[in-house]
Amino acid sequence: MLSQPSSYDKVETANLFTVKFSNLFDRDSREVDALLQACERDGFFYLDLRDSCSAKLWRDLERVSEMAKRWFSQPVEDKLKTPTVSLAHGFKATGVQSGAVKSLKDGFEALKIGRSELLGRWALPSVVEENLELFDQFNASCHFILKLLLDCLSDGLNLRGSARLDTHHRDDARSKSTLYFLHYPLGAQNQNMHTDIGTLTLLFAPQWGLQVVSPVTGAWEYVQPREGHAIINVADTLRFLSNKRFRSALHRVLPIGGVQKEDRYAVSYFLRAADDTEFKDSNDQDSNAKSWYLTKYHTYELPHDVQREQTVLSGGMAQELQATF
Repeated sequence: MLSQPSSYDKVETANLFTVKFSNLFDRDSREVDALLQACERDGFFYLDLRDSCSAKLWRDLERVSEMAKRWFSQPVEDKLKTPTVSLAHGFKATGVQSGAVKSLKDGFEALKIGRSELLGRWALPSVVEENLELFDQFNASCHFILKLLLDCLSDGLNLRGSARLDTHHRDDARSKSTLYFLHYPLGAQNQNMHTDIGTLTLLFAPQWGLQVVSPVTGAWEYVQPREGHAIINVADTLRFLSNKRFRSALHRVLPIGGVQKEDRYAVSYFLRAADDTEFKDSNDQDSNAKSWYLTKYHTYELPHDVQREQTVLSGGMAQELQATF
């Protein structure tokens, strides 16, 4: 069972849709409708993975999570030696990006394993090389889950042929899809408000601290961790490809009191479109998946005042929801 710290007893929690993954294999119409509604209303929802076929995923998650925790416990000097060949593959130290609190830097570090690099066995950190079969399997499972969700969304939207969303997510195409391990150290100020860059995000976050903006009130609400459930959020590319029918979820990590009182860990998988996927961005300018990725990562590191003047950090959602930085 996931415990709830007493400090979170009276906080506002987000009322999110729950989609049952096992019902999507045969395209259960009610489940597909729930998936569409979740993407349209919130862009953030729970994915129920309590079926027997998901048992191995949870076992693999526990194993890779423990390995990541041990990896993060190394001295920062050793972590900085990690092969970092791109923004989507390597190590990110704390304090690189703007944080959740104005004028302060972020308080999280990350180990990023690019899908292309993993499949190509290229510049892999030792923890991955030494446990290659496990990381391969877990990466494949996460990728499979999000590709099935994407396929169901195409069905729900009645898309056919080249209009289907999976045409932009070919497995043989170069993309920035990434397996991501996050660590928020004790005392950290955590992660700034943002929307995710890519298409869909699969998140395993068993500890409190994640917040999402309510599309109704515009207020920040905590996302309650649920045992046996992952969290899915719509990211910018899917919002743009849907002609903004779907919401790219505006979220941040900020614990009660603004300071992390224990080490917090999370695991996520970012499904991202092929680099050459074209769309109109948050400013209605012509862009593509690779260009948007690079632009947005640069924005993460800008001062809060500069971020506020642009639509990039939130994919235009902060302006639409009138959320504040």
